[in-house]
Amino acid sequence: MEENIKKMITKRQFRHTAALDPRCKAALLILIGCVSYFLNGEICSLVLVAAFALFIAVGNGAKWAAKMLVFYIVIAWLNALLRYVSIPVLSVIMSVFGVTILKLVPIAMMGIWILRTTHMDDLMAALQRMRLPQAVTIPLVVMFRYIPTLRIEYRMIRNTMDIRGISDTAWKQITHPLSTIEYILIPLLMRCLKVTDELAASGTTRGLELEERRYALNPVRFSWKEYMVTALGIAFLAGLLFLDYTSIGEIIIWRV
Repeated sequence: MEENIKKMITKRQFRHTAALDPRCKAALLILIGCVSYFLNGEICSLVLVAAFALFIAVGNGAKWAAKMLVFYIVIAWLNALLRYVSIPVLSVIMSVFGVTILKLVPIAMMGIWILRTTHMDDLMAALQRMRLPQAVTIPLVVMFRYIPTLRIEYRMIRNTMDIRGISDTAWKQITHPLSTIEYILIPLLMRCLKVTDELAASGTTRGLELEERRYALNPVRFSWKEYMVTALGIAFLAGLLFLDYTSIGEIIIWRV
C-alpha cells in the first residue's frame, strides 16, 4: 500500500519532452536565443519556429505551440506588407519592431513552455547540482515562481473590474492611460509587494537558503534522453545556420 502511494506521489504529471531535465530545457532555450538572432533567411526562421513548436506540442503544449506558430506567421506577413509602405521614419521603426518580434517569438515560445512544465523543486535541485551559488539559484527560482503568480493576480484584478462594471479593453488602455494606471497598475503594484513578502516567507519556510544537497520527488538526472535531445538540438540548429548562409537563406516566402 505504501509503495503504491509512493508511486502515485512521484508519478510525473508531464509527458515526453515536458518531462526532460530542467538543465536540458535551459540549454535548448539558450541555443534557440543565440541562433534566432543570427538567422536572416525567412525559410530557416520558419523552420526553426515550426520545429520547436512540434517539440513543444509533444510535451503538454500543443495549444500553446499552435498559437505561437500562427502568431509568427501573421506577424511575418504583416511585416512583409511594410515593404509597400513608404512613410519616412515610421516605416523603418515599424519594420525594426516587426523583425524584433519575429526574433523573440521562438524564445518566448520556448521560455513560457518551460515555465509551465517545470516544477520549482526540480529546477532548484538541478541548479544546485550544477554547483551554482545560492546568489544565482535563489533569484532564478523566485523569478520563475513570480511570473505565473503575477499573471494570476492580474486575472483577479480583471475579474474585480468586471464585477464592478468597469471594462478593460486594449483600446481603452490606449485612449485612457490614467484610468489604466488607476484601475490596473496601482492595484497590481500593491499586490506585487504583498506577493513578494509571501514568496520570501515561503522560501524561508522551505529552507531555500540551506546549503545541503536537495532532493526532489521526481528523478532529476541527465540521462541518455537528455543527452540525445541536446545533441539533436545542437545538430539541428547548426544545420539551420549552415543553410541560412546558402542560397536557401535568400529565398523570400512572405510575398504580398
